[in-house]
Amino acid sequence: MNNTIRRGHFRAFAFISAGLTAGLLASGYAYAQERNLTLSPGFMPDPMQRTFVSGGGQEASQMFGLDMQGTACSGSISQTPDHVMTLTDGFDFLRVWNQSDADTTLIIDGPGRFLLCDDDGGSGLNESIEHSNWRAGEYRIYVGSYSGGVHSYDLFVSELSGGTAGNSDTTESRHLSIAPGFTPDPWRVSFVSGGAQNASSMFETDMRGNHCRGNIASTPDHEMRLDAPFSYLQLWTQADGDTTLIVDGPGKFLLCDDDGGNGLNEHIEHANWPAGDYRIYVGSYSDSYLNYQLSISELRSNGPGR
Repeated sequence: MNNTIRRGHFRAFAFISAGLTAGLLASGYAYAQERNLTLSPGFMPDPMQRTFVSGGGQEASQMFGLDMQGTACSGSISQTPDHVMTLTDGFDFLRVWNQSDADTTLIIDGPGRFLLCDDDGGSGLNESIEHSNWRAGEYRIYVGSYSGGVHSYDLFVSELSGGTAGNSDTTESRHLSIAPGFTPDPWRVSFVSGGAQNASSMFETDMRGNHCRGNIASTPDHEMRLDAPFSYLQLWTQADGDTTLIVDGPGKFLLCDDDGGNGLNEHIEHANWPAGDYRIYVGSYSDSYLNYQLSISELRSNGPGR
């Protein structure tokens, strides 16, 4: 299926979802809890990720004005925060940023007079806020839309100060570029599954007729570039809950799996992988966010249960 068409399906879904947001916030207490974060120094995984939709009926400039550094707060935001971040202890440093296909804004309203706002301080039209000396307490996070509407986004929080603003220190380790004979084999990486997008709306069925399932992020969890064709590759997950796996590749390449590995884990193996870029999504079968480890190997002797 054409990738543009799939994104179009998602945007239709996003606008339909927007009309239901108020009701979801009123009745979906458990879902709201999963959008919130409780962090202590040394938290894992780092970065912590949450996914939701931006925008609302309030103008941030009228609600907040200028932040404590004199930066104007901008964008259309919801009346209630999109996320509540509870810090159980003080942090010497935290970085909060978002990734979206649209022009968004970011506001963090914390204890006392703590208020930080950003527009386009990250990569492209994305936001990034870095600050030292975060005191313990509750921080209300709003992700706004600069020109109205609702847009899906992924929010990240890290206490690691290195790397480029607006990108995780683990971004490169979450992505890979490989050629036949790569090492280490298997290549392994850990991250967090789940998101606000329904995989069945975004991808429907794969090239084998399997249904694509789970709640996934709007942007891929991993990007895999194959520098040359592979005659065989397999991918599998190990997680602390029920996850799903989607591999979206060049042309009409699309493979999805749910529970094809050990227990509730996933396993995809396939021959004849063309060279090119592959987008990998690890979903949650329910609304929860789950820690997982993804493994990739070109050796048939590897894999779950072997």
